[in-house]
Amino acid sequence: MVSKKILERRKKLLATLIFLIKLNLLAIPLYILLYIDFSLPPLQTFLAFSISSTLSFFKFPVTSEGKNIFVFLKEEENYKIIPFEISMDCTGWKSMYLLTALVFASSFNLKRNLKILAISLPILFIINFLRIVSTIAIALIFGFEFFEITHNILWREGTIFIVILIWYLWLRKIKYKLKDNLNLVEKLVRTF
Repeated sequence: MVSKKILERRKKLLATLIFLIKLNLLAIPLYILLYIDFSLPPLQTFLAFSISSTLSFFKFPVTSEGKNIFVFLKEEENYKIIPFEISMDCTGWKSMYLLTALVFASSFNLKRNLKILAISLPILFIINFLRIVSTIAIALIFGFEFFEITHNILWREGTIFIVILIWYLWLRKIKYKLKDNLNLVEKLVRTF
């Protein structure tokens, strides 16, 4: 007879293993998309236009054309034009994909998964939009030497933190509703 403590440990280990297997399987489409250099030019153009419009609303000298944003810096008697390309990475699709993979790897309940994604993915898109707007605004206000610091340290890692925070808060909310996962794990543990 297996002790209750050992049985609980096996359940947790098996639940973790199932989660990791599902997460890795869900990573396969991500790697395929990266390999084929996936892009959505209409999304990139829409984002560039929206960012340019927002910055222009706040009186920053910017314009957009296609998926590019052009910033005009006044230097003595003429202007210097600094281009920013809204690449596919700027759209935040990897963050949204990661959150989707974490949600589906954590729960078998399709309705619950789709509900959290319907709420959280638009939030992530808005946060990503604000990330780009604030990065360019900070560079315009404080100087372009702050662009890389803001982009790489504050926002890149900050976005990862936000994804994990949303996932964690969702897990805490459904903590007592994960019986579907635990029942499956318990059945698998008993077979060992």
